[in-house]
Formats: sequence, structure tokens, C-alpha cells
Amino acid sequence: MIDDYARWADTDTEKSTVVELIGYEPYPGAIHGEPVGALQFRATIQPTPNEGPHVACFESQFDFWGVATEEPGEWSDDTAVAHDIACPPDAKRIPPPVDTRLVNVVPDGAEALVVEVLTNTPSAASADNIVAEIVKRMPQPTGEREVAFDPEATVVDGDIGFAMGDGDDCLLVKRDVDGVQVLQVPKILLQPGELGCAAGTALQPGDQLRSPH
Repeated sequence: MIDDYARWADTDTEKSTVVELIGYEPYPGAIHGEPVGALQFRATIQPTPNEGPHVACFESQFDFWGVATEEPGEWSDDTAVAHDIACPPDAKRIPPPVDTRLVNVVPDGAEALVVEVLTNTPSAASADNIVAEIVKRMPQPTGEREVAFDPEATVVDGDIGFAMGDGDDCLLVKRDVDGVQVLQVPKILLQPGELGCAAGTALQPGDQLRSPH
């Protein structure tokens, strides 16, 4: 997580001539609630045109919620947020760690493909057959590091349920006696611990797919 904070800090300060990210340090083995790492910064201030620049360095620790302070949420106290450190002699702006994580998405065109496949799927087709056909024809994502979510299907008494995605980006489709329908389900029901973005969710009765609020 400290890598994410380093990337955000770099973005926030990339045009700044005052504050620069000069280092970051992960804390391996940190548990939830503890600081996950620290960022080091250098601040350069020119008080007046006739004075030389004043340079100072500081470090801030970060936890799951943001800047970590001894008293949680004590962010209005500068000394609690930023701790003075000696400026390393070779201090300079550094690039943040490169993000190599894959980004799962529902690709553009996936919905049309799933509707077509379910519309034309023989009644005797298995869930594995349906998934294999969709995977074979799935449009390729175009964004950096993007990959398609793994799709899943279920067949119950001739009805087909299909799901692809997660609680924030979920494609749910079903085929029953009324034909093929793309379902619009409240996000709260798609979160972990709720119905979730799952093939079985697509086959739930309609009254189970309405917002609880």
C-alpha cells in the first residue's frame, strides 16, 4: 500500500517547485491498523528574492486510512503529521514505484457478446460450454494493464445465469422463458457478503434483486 501512497504523492507534487518526494520505505509485516510505510519529502522555500533557499526534509508515516499519527485523525497538527529528518546529501526527486498490477475490467462489447451467445445457446449446453464460447470470443481490453474478468455461468432447470466482474463493475445476464435479459442490480447487493457478482445472483427472484433501502 505504501507504493500507492508514493504514486499519489508523486502525482500531487509533480508540478511543485517546493515539495519533492525523495524516498519511500515499506514496513514489511505490518498488520491492519499499523503504519504500512513512510514517505520522505524535501521542501525548498525561498523566503525573499535576496535570501538563499531554505531546505528542510520530513517524513510521514501512512496507514490504511492515510497519514498515521499517534492520536488517530490528528491531522491538523503539523508536527504530528510530518516529522523532521536530516536531508540526505544525495536527496533528489525520485520516481514512484511502477504499478505492475493487472486491472480487471468488463471489456467494451462484452455485454453484446454475452447476449448473443445466450440467445443462441442450445438448451442442452452446459455452463462450461457457455463460458468457453464467451472466453473464446471475448473482446480484448485496450487500457494499460487491463485484463478481462473471468466469466462464470450456471444452468438451473434450463435457465442460464451469467456473471462477470465485481461489486463495482458487474455484468449480470440471465436467460429464462422470457428470453435474455441484462440485469441492473443495486451495487450494495453485489458486494462481498451480499449476493455478490455471481452467476447464481442472475437467477435470483426479481424481488431479491431490488435495493434494500
